[in-house]
Amino acid sequence: HNLARQAPAAAAAPAPSAVAVMARSTLPSVLLLALGACALLHLAAPAAFVAAPSSALRGAVVAEQTNTAAAGAALGGAAAGLLTSAPAHAFGMLYDEVIPYAGATSFAIMWGIVLGFVLLRLQEAFPE
Repeated sequence: HNLARQAPAAAAAPAPSAVAVMARSTLPSVLLLALGACALLHLAAPAAFVAAPSSALRGAVVAEQTNTAAAGAALGGAAAGLLTSAPAHAFGMLYDEVIPYAGATSFAIMWGIVLGFVLLRLQEAFPE
């Protein structure tokens, strides 16, 4: 009669296969490559396709744009509070647009699931 207790063996996680490791490590490198390409294009490409305005007119234009931008921001802020959209149930929009589009979208998703299972069964029925 052995009363000595053995320490439970640590459950070793199965080692991922080489294909899983390759697939997992590909995405960050592709994203990094795309980000590097975007940065390179941003630095290498010209900022605009038109010629820059002359320096004599630049000061007057900048001052005018600053005043116009401040007025536009003030008017935009005032208009944002006044131009809120009506709720979906107002003006019959809920029954005219929201419910029909929601129904059509739901039906298309469900039909896609049904067709997916049909294709799965066809693949099982006719193996290569």
